[in-house]
Amino acid sequence: MNLPSPVRVSIVALSLMCIPALAQTAAPTPKPAAAPMPMPEPAAAPATAPAATVTATPGSAATVTVTPAATTAAPDMAKMQTAMTENMATMDASDAAMKAHMDAMKASMKSDMDMKHSMIAQMQAMSDQIKQLNDRIDVMTAPKEAPAKAVKAKPAKPAVRPPLPVPANLK
Repeated sequence: MNLPSPVRVSIVALSLMCIPALAQTAAPTPKPAAAPMPMPEPAAAPATAPAATVTATPGSAATVTVTPAATTAAPDMAKMQTAMTENMATMDASDAAMKAHMDAMKASMKSDMDMKHSMIAQMQAMSDQIKQLNDRIDVMTAPKEAPAKAVKAKPAKPAVRPPLPVPANLK
């Protein structure tokens, strides 16, 4: 950027220092997110350079007086500051919307996780109930075993005797 005049440099420097202060005090104007952001136009250079007068006397310090020739940069700077303020307000609004969106996404994910945890707990409880019912069914359908009887020792058989003769009249 070719700036032949120290006045222009000071105007630009002052305007750049004032931008953050303006952005903080400006009321935000919401704009739709799809609208393109306006680009500020570059400041037009004044047609005439400022006049500078130098007076010097022997033995004393020189005095320099600068008078600006034209102040065409002021309206351009005002437009640029307005555009930058609007851009900052738009960016702040989009940041706020993004933060709200992210907070909603986090809440949704937390809700989903809570729901999944409760579903897992319900399925675990149902699995435990099914296992208990299967155990009952196994007990009910198992073949019943006869109670074990104590085996008594049988007395020894007497030696086999020949049959007794039967009287003839009884036959």
